[in-house]
Amino acid sequence: MTNLIIGIDGGQTSTQCALATTDGQLLGVGAGGGLLHFAAQGSHEVYRAALTEALHRAWAAAKLTPQPVAAVALGLTGVEAGTPEAATALALLPQVVEFEQVDIQGDAVSALNGAHLGRPGVIIIAGTGSVAFGIDGAGKSARVGGWGWLTGDEGSAGLIGRNAVIAVFHASDGWGPPTLLEPLLRQHFGESHTYDVKRHVYASDFGARGFASLAPLVARAAEEGDVVANQLLDQAGHDLAHTVITLVQQLNFGDQPIPVATVGGVFTHISGVRKTFMDVLQRQAPTLQVVMPALPPMLGAAIMALKLCSTPLARAVAQLQRSFEISKKTESG
Repeated sequence: MTNLIIGIDGGQTSTQCALATTDGQLLGVGAGGGLLHFAAQGSHEVYRAALTEALHRAWAAAKLTPQPVAAVALGLTGVEAGTPEAATALALLPQVVEFEQVDIQGDAVSALNGAHLGRPGVIIIAGTGSVAFGIDGAGKSARVGGWGWLTGDEGSAGLIGRNAVIAVFHASDGWGPPTLLEPLLRQHFGESHTYDVKRHVYASDFGARGFASLAPLVARAAEEGDVVANQLLDQAGHDLAHTVITLVQQLNFGDQPIPVATVGGVFTHISGVRKTFMDVLQRQAPTLQVVMPALPPMLGAAIMALKLCSTPLARAVAQLQRSFEISKKTESG
């Protein structure tokens, strides 16, 4: 019986992998490319390649050769447990790793487990996409959002970028107010005319990640006082707060304060969004307490894997947290 477990967090931007022992000792981590939703062309190949790359780097960091593991758990973008997408992920997984037990969930589940160390709470993710997920003390779970950049993902970097493009096209037409985003967008794509931006955003490989890459331009314009950019960031913060409030109404935390962990590049790198998010929650839902995640999503996936093993969970999770803190100090030192 092997004493190794693997946790994998697969997002649209990157895939993160953690290799640990069943008693919570973190051995190595690795990163691979981002994933595509399984409905997209070429998604199977992208999935295999991203997982293979992340696993290879984790094994190398641990100075171990690839071998069977006791359990592997995955939190994947665009996937929900029991769906055809989860079945596809499971069917492809033996091509990249041998395992005895497996758990495949959405990436919000791995993020929640990492943020709250496997305990009840709420998570709001705002990266390339956005979603809120929570589990209350009775074990009831709920999800709000996560519908993808074409039909949702309010507050995400993808939607901020997409809305910025729309605002620029409206400004160019004279329909909307002028905005610093217009020259910034032309410069970003190396074009002299706004109309030529259209060819870039309609390219088949642009999609959510392409739009998300434009979010820093919005932050830059907002810092320079652009009204349109500030409105876009303000709307994103309101949307994310509304997502959390809607989610909490579906769960029962009693009279206890509800921990809400924020995850993703929008919260980390776009201060205007976080400020509005915090302000709205403080006014409308003061029982919600915004906290920093205890562990990253890939270690949340590792906790999911630990739950599959016959090991003292609380002790293993505590050891996983200690190992992670030591690894961070080693890297920074």
